[in-house]
Amino acid sequence: MEASYEEKWGLTDRTQSSKASKVASPRDSTGASNKDQAAGSNKKDSKNKRVSITAPATPGSTSGKDGGKEGGKVSGLGIQTNASSTSGDGSQGAGPSSGGPAGGPQKASAPSQKSMTKAERRELQEKQKAEKAARVSAGLPASAKKAAQAQPNSGFSPNPSKSLATSFPGAEAEKAIAVAESTGQGKKRERLTKEIGLFAHLDPPKFANTASAPKDLHPAVVNVGLQMAQFKICGANARCVATLNAFRKAIQDYQTPPNTTLSRHMQTYLNPHISYLVTCRPMAVSMGNAIRYLKYEIGNNLELPDEDARALFVEKIDNFIRDRITMADQVIMSLGLQKIQDGDVILTYARSSVVQGLLLAAHAKGIKFKVIVVDSRPRFEGKQLLRALANAGVPCTYVLLTAIGHVMREVSKVILGAHSLLSNGALYSRAGTAVVAMSAHERKIPVIVCCETYKFSDRVQLDSFVQNEIGNPDELVNDQHNNFGHSSVRYHDKSRDLKLLNLLYDLTPSEFVTVVITEVGLIPCTSVPVILREFL
Repeated sequence: MEASYEEKWGLTDRTQSSKASKVASPRDSTGASNKDQAAGSNKKDSKNKRVSITAPATPGSTSGKDGGKEGGKVSGLGIQTNASSTSGDGSQGAGPSSGGPAGGPQKASAPSQKSMTKAERRELQEKQKAEKAARVSAGLPASAKKAAQAQPNSGFSPNPSKSLATSFPGAEAEKAIAVAESTGQGKKRERLTKEIGLFAHLDPPKFANTASAPKDLHPAVVNVGLQMAQFKICGANARCVATLNAFRKAIQDYQTPPNTTLSRHMQTYLNPHISYLVTCRPMAVSMGNAIRYLKYEIGNNLELPDEDARALFVEKIDNFIRDRITMADQVIMSLGLQKIQDGDVILTYARSSVVQGLLLAAHAKGIKFKVIVVDSRPRFEGKQLLRALANAGVPCTYVLLTAIGHVMREVSKVILGAHSLLSNGALYSRAGTAVVAMSAHERKIPVIVCCETYKFSDRVQLDSFVQNEIGNPDELVNDQHNNFGHSSVRYHDKSRDLKLLNLLYDLTPSEFVTVVITEVGLIPCTSVPVILREFL
């Protein structure tokens, strides 16, 4: 005679215990918890033959008191089921799952974090962080439960480890992108599956967002932040002047709170404005130095009356713009004119406001020279310089960076602008500047850099990897300057394997720079620490 299902699997004791539970008093069946019933039924089992049976989860199964009632039910095979067999830390039981004849397939339960190794726990945490970031980028709540309630059909699972363990890496990030595009909530590129590991430490591209800005921000500062985020205000000088002018308007309209003075509360008032500008776009070195100067002047005049302090701070802002930027550029132009002679072929890269002023001043003085404007994608800043020089009547040639080797043979001087000069003499400027400087140095052509001293930084940087700014990667493939009649390609949105990198700046070593023209004179780039120590 063939053994029954219960005898074959050694479940005779459990079957008897389930039958005994049917004849128990109503008080016992309702007062005892499901955990106590399971413990009582397993006393007769030996340690090696103990089996934990869990029924397939049903939509109506609950925890707590309701779970105790469900745990007392018996399946079609007469086996007692336990609907709340999860441990205290939320992990499911370790026993095999078995259902009735019509039950679902057997599912492996998630292991407890206590039983995981350190590497497995770290991997699980990284997957959970990735899914959380994907939800936030899609405009969903950071919590998995709230995201599931807000977007029940978005494809997110409340259990991050379960959803990521059963899919390829980055699948949840792509689901978040699809949800964001379908609902119209996300205009940003998903960073998790597109970032390059070497530059993962850098901040992602920033986008203008006034929704997260504090309500008490001055409208002038909000306007400047939006223009910077959209690259309508470019260049270190232009960004610094726009920031200081916005702060001047904010100070003029500032109303002192009760029980305080303007001087003592001014820094507290300006800090949210500064933080908002940083969220729009990473702060330039020139902006940081100007804000540091303004805070220094505020800290030295804490005892002034409100109106006197307001007038003093506005005056200090005007003096900084006049002395450190406007007058400094005029001195640099006058010194740079000594380096331009008749018959020169001057090469410049992209656009610098001080270099543009120098070339226009040399042409107005009657010097006969030619200019080669080298430009590169994706911003094509050199077109603005080319337009200004051509309107003034300066003979110009416009080429892209890929033709630098061809045009360098006829160049006599290279004049470049600077975003910043670092303490070790390195030039921090637009991406592509290092290629131009190294190409000129290879052919023994002098490289002249025009830079104001307020752009000097005490920071030391050996390459462009440790610190840089990442632009919008869409600009590399979405060609808005297309003249061939077809639309721009958007295949990178669908591909997980295509990773785009749009670095805005690069680093030029000091040995490739011949001289730096500043308002304090012509200096080698290695003299930056001396200028910072003696003059600033």
